[in-house]
Amino acid sequence: MAKTYLTHKQGKKSFALKGIWVLIILAIIFAVILVRFAISGTKFGFSSDLPGSDEAYTIAKQFIKPTIKSSTINFPESGYQCARKDDSTYMIKSYVDSKTPSGEKNTIPFEITIKFNGGTASNRNNWKVISLNEN
Repeated sequence: MAKTYLTHKQGKKSFALKGIWVLIILAIIFAVILVRFAISGTKFGFSSDLPGSDEAYTIAKQFIKPTIKSSTINFPESGYQCARKDDSTYMIKSYVDSKTPSGEKNTIPFEITIKFNGGTASNRNNWKVISLNEN
């Protein structure tokens, strides 16, 4: 009887020690993941960062240029408005200074809504024009 009791108690102790080791290993793994997340500031690397206003404006200029029928066009480097909406959609309001071949200067305001589909933000093929209004 004493031998079975001691064997049973020894088995419980061995099982408890294995459980403690498993919990310690899981705690270490969780701590490493938590520290990596805190340092990187991203969502575990599952999604790429969304482009900023400057990148969206640069792409918007590429979509606007073919629509302007003028020999010389200039976009302002500042003075544009950019709002990021849900689903990686950007609404940009700005203007274009254009000069006709006869020398007449025009200011054309525009409003464009573009959607980022993922990938490299500087690649025009990763964007889609949703709407474009020129006044």
